[in-house]
Amino acid sequence: MMMLRALSIPLVLSIASLSRACAQDAGATHLVVIAGVSGEARIGTEWHGMTMALASAATQRFGITPAHVIVLEQDSTRDAGRVQGRSTKATIERVLGGLSRSLTVTDRLVVIVLAHGSNLGGETRVNLPGPDMTPSDFARVLAPATTPTIAFIQTGSASGEFTTALAGPRRIIITATKSSREQNETIFPGPFVRALTTDVGDADKDGRISLLEAFTYAQHEVEQVFTKGSLLPTEHPLLEDGAEGGRARTFYLASTSAVTSDPVVAAALTARAEVQARIDALRARRRTMTEEVYLQALEPLIVELAERTRALRTSTTPVVKP
Repeated sequence: MMMLRALSIPLVLSIASLSRACAQDAGATHLVVIAGVSGEARIGTEWHGMTMALASAATQRFGITPAHVIVLEQDSTRDAGRVQGRSTKATIERVLGGLSRSLTVTDRLVVIVLAHGSNLGGETRVNLPGPDMTPSDFARVLAPATTPTIAFIQTGSASGEFTTALAGPRRIIITATKSSREQNETIFPGPFVRALTTDVGDADKDGRISLLEAFTYAQHEVEQVFTKGSLLPTEHPLLEDGAEGGRARTFYLASTSAVTSDPVVAAALTARAEVQARIDALRARRRTMTEEVYLQALEPLIVELAERTRALRTSTTPVVKP
């Protein structure tokens, strides 16, 4: 589990941060955006704007098939045609349960939750119209999806427990808070959605936003709000992917084909992604290795990553935005 400030970053990442890998194209990517009970008209309007921004970016920037983008909100009539249903527990369980049972090993599921959280009787809850859902409820409905990669982002308050309840192989869990005790309205969703749907979070300027880049940008923006206001922080974003950020670093909503139509550039992006994936796998095994063995294995990978990055940067065809 990580708050980015606490992330242990070996030498390779100081180099790789200049050239984070683009993930290999997978099978189908499915995006489910859930907006819960807002409690205030202002918040409801903000959340609706975010769900629509995410839905538009999914199809127009990321190249996700429109049929694979599902938006659920408290008021399903607000934008008929773009909001597919009401964000009730029953609907969420039906949608996520159906996807969990049908996804293949190459598919990916991204769930983004815009909802207040609470802690009643020691149990974290996501506030929805009607019965609320707990982290264990989401874990149960996602349990059949053992092979697809799942990214689950709860941007609301009292969300920290999701990092443990949903953690597992091929899982990336992002939360706005580190525990259920942080129950104030969160700042995190605004900058996180902005990072995913615009270019502001593209740290390495490669035309795509990884989940780690979006998380890093949003975390920094949250910290700045409290620092500039001389306020005690009431939220501490977390990221858990079982690889100290390595899996999130190579997870992009956009496919390579959505970034460039040049097969040479696409091949270079994929080759660089393969090297970065090997580095991340090595980092995940670091605790089982001596420092000497680890560094010996790391050095050639650093060199190869630098070569792949250089080849990409000298390509005659630039990477373009979707």
